[in-house]
Parts: sequence; C-alpha cells; structure tokens
Amino acid sequence: MATRAREASHPAIRDVAQTGSIPEAPPAVVAAAQEEVGRTMRLGLMNYRLNVGDNLEISLLIDSSVVQPTYRLNPNDEFDVDFRTHPEYNRTVVVRPDGRISLPGKNGIMVAGLSPERAATLIRETYDDVLINPVVTVLLRKFRTPIDDFRDLTQRSDIGRVKLMAIEPDGKINLPMVPPVQAAGRTVNEVSAALAAAYRHHLASVSPSVRLASLVPANTMVFGEVRVPGPVTLSGARTLAQVLGTAGGILPTAAGDAVRIIRFDSGAQGGAQGAVQVVDIGVPGLADSIVVPPNATVYVPPSVLAKTARAVDLVVRQILLFNGTGFGVNYITGPAATTSTSTTARAAL
Repeated sequence: MATRAREASHPAIRDVAQTGSIPEAPPAVVAAAQEEVGRTMRLGLMNYRLNVGDNLEISLLIDSSVVQPTYRLNPNDEFDVDFRTHPEYNRTVVVRPDGRISLPGKNGIMVAGLSPERAATLIRETYDDVLINPVVTVLLRKFRTPIDDFRDLTQRSDIGRVKLMAIEPDGKINLPMVPPVQAAGRTVNEVSAALAAAYRHHLASVSPSVRLASLVPANTMVFGEVRVPGPVTLSGARTLAQVLGTAGGILPTAAGDAVRIIRFDSGAQGGAQGAVQVVDIGVPGLADSIVVPPNATVYVPPSVLAKTARAVDLVVRQILLFNGTGFGVNYITGPAATTSTSTTARAAL
C-alpha cells in the first residue's frame, strides 16, 4: 500500500494520468497510473470540473455569533458627541455624504472611516485650542453595518439567501457584496472554498455552501469502435456506460481496456487545459461510476487484432489489385480469436 502511494505521487505517473500515454510507460508506472486514474474518476461529481452554464445552488448562512470587526463610521451615521466637562458643546450629528461633521466653532471634521473611539480622540484634539483638557465621548445612535446591508439585500425575492445561478460566460459567478468568483474549471468543493475565503474577507459572519444543481446541456462526441458514432447530447450528469449505450454500445472489435475520455477545460485557471483519461471498461462497475464532462470526446480505439487485420486487408488489397484478385479478412475478437482470409479470382480484363 505504501509503495503504491509513493508511485502514485511520482511526477511521471501524474503525467501518464494526464496524457493517457499508458502503453509507453514502464509496467510499475502503468499500474500506479491506472490505479490513480481509477481512484480520481470514481469520485464522480466530486471530481467534476464545472463548465460555463452549469447551475449551482448556493446557500448563504449568517452566523450571528461571529464577532464583527471594529465598526467604522459611514455617511448618514448618527451619533452623540458628549463633552463631559463642557456640556454646552454637546451635539447630535449626522455624518454628511462627504464624510464630515460640523460642531460649534469647528466645521468639516472628517470622521468617515474612523472608529467611534478614534473619532472622539480627533474631536478632542480639534478643541484643544478652545477648551482645557476636554473629555469627549462618541455615542452611536443610528448606523448600518455591512451585515445589515447583506440582510436587506438577501431578503429580496430576486436574490434570497438560497440562490440558483448559472456560471456566466466568463466562467465566474456573482454573489452579493463580494467580487466575482471563478467557477468554471473548478470542482464544487473548490468553488465553495473560494466563496468562503471571499466572504471571510468581506463579511466574516456569512458562511456559503455550494451544491451542483444541474449540468449544462452539451454534446459529447463519441467515435471509434461504437455502433452509432457521433454527438451525444447530455442534459445532465451521464456516466461513461450511459454515453456508450446511447452510441449503440461498443463493437466486438473495440479495445475496451483503452477507452479515452478527452476533455478540454476552457475555464481552467492559467489558461485552457486539456487532459486525456484512459479507462478500462472491463473493470466491473467502473464505467457506471465515471461521469463524462460536457463537451468531452469519448474515443473507443480498435483492438490490436482489429488494427492488424485491417492493416493486412489494406496492404494485400493494394498488392493484389493489379491482377484482379479480391482479398478479404474476417476477424473475430474474444478468447478464441481467429483470423481467416479468403481470396476470389476475378476474370482478367
């Protein structure tokens, strides 16, 4: 078990899992790569990379027990300025849109962005030239915190705290009071972690959770050794077995141990990325547990025997073409695989 874990973490094995070049790797690397590919693909939707148009259900919960950061004054806040030793200077003021307040004999004191304690200190310093050792206290009357704005915003019927939203064409999702978050090219868990980090920075008491609601309808191209090659429309999550079944199933000439799933992550960070995964559909249950991403391509290659027979058929036809002799190859796959040939003499022209 420890040996396999060390092998699966080797860079060469990761390269094999990404490129699908398993037949060219050493046997030990092949075994570890196949195990790693199977492990990651069995994760199903947990390992699914989101695409533009996929729908996410996002819940935004408010934890009232979280201690909020120091409050800072904003325009329209109302507070009392109390001069304990000089009550004649006491006033109730409202922060102007420009962030300033006016007091007797002192105009344009900038308080926006300051904590109440720092505002009190600034007012006291402003009156040092008029009063002797004034003691100033700022008492908030009316104010709004970002979490108040968040509550009001999410109480709207068109937003709400449980929102079903599609990933935008730029690969991002937009939620209240945080910058857009990259979603395309990430897993659901990665998007959830990114949203949690964004809200932690802006609104510490908001805790988001993300669930994949539906996948964007998309075409998956299936070609190779299948009965009905061509595009398969995916209207939701589809396993490899379902995709191959929609294409009529695989032919007897298929190499079932080397089915390729080719995907292209256009929304991946750092630019577009492609990956090829090799699947042995002969492993019981594996094809039923693999989710095929939208806009992927599934290629079912021919078996070695089928490729050999076709190559022989093509070459011999070319060689014997000059004398009008027809040549055919019949091949049967399976435990008792055989290859037979037949020739037909044609009348010379």
